[in-house]
Amino acid sequence: MPHIKINDISMYYEQYGQGEPIVLIGGFTADHTVWGAVVPLFKEKYQVIVLDNRGAGQTDIPDGPYSIEQMANDVAALCSGLGIEKAHFVGSSMGGYIAQSLSVHHPELVKSITISNSVAVMHTTFRLYVEAQLEMRKAKVPVETLIKAACSWCFSYQFLAQPGMIDLLIQMGLRIPYPFTDKGYEAQFAALQQFDSGSWLKDIAVPTLVLAGDQDLIFQEPLVKDLANKIQGARYYCFSECGHLPQIEYPELFVSVVHEFIERINR
Repeated sequence: MPHIKINDISMYYEQYGQGEPIVLIGGFTADHTVWGAVVPLFKEKYQVIVLDNRGAGQTDIPDGPYSIEQMANDVAALCSGLGIEKAHFVGSSMGGYIAQSLSVHHPELVKSITISNSVAVMHTTFRLYVEAQLEMRKAKVPVETLIKAACSWCFSYQFLAQPGMIDLLIQMGLRIPYPFTDKGYEAQFAALQQFDSGSWLKDIAVPTLVLAGDQDLIFQEPLVKDLANKIQGARYYCFSECGHLPQIEYPELFVSVVHEFIERINR
């Protein structure tokens, strides 16, 4: 699968399908596989581009710290390199930060943004969790334990309660071919900590959809809704009985909601 030289890195990406371009941007520590359940559905109607952000997956891991604007510039450079003049962008968690930044710093590239389970600024409870995870990584805590801890934050009770689901998630985590590194973790964490869009949300002037999960522990639903309320004209949708990753818990519904939003723009 292809890499492309952009800015100071070699970025890994994959392309599927035909039609209007839609770029899926993963969150903190995630690589492109976080979109695995929705890519087959999106590619029926769109040209789908998935990527590994700097510091993750098969993309280079340069020295940090990184910034969200820097990662948004990476995505913009990827689009330029692929000859994409305008696209829809869907960002999950930290990817939602990147989508916000794209809409302000590269508005000519953005046809719409979908901000999934993201906020304007990182709050204390999630910061403590990320710091604790980093300390556990450095203490060489077993990977299975780290995965369990992450699952408790990322998914709803109903999803995790399905028979065999926790074991399945652990096995999937253990099979990731390009696991996240401490270097990448610290560099992306720095980007999370410095990001604050509160003063410029009013400047977002592209069609915007904001998604939330009613059981999201990472970015609680009221905070996500507040983000939507501060973006002029933003549409808002909350998934019921859902945690931080609706594209995994409810892939068909996730694609349907995003597709309906895009179709409304195109009318």
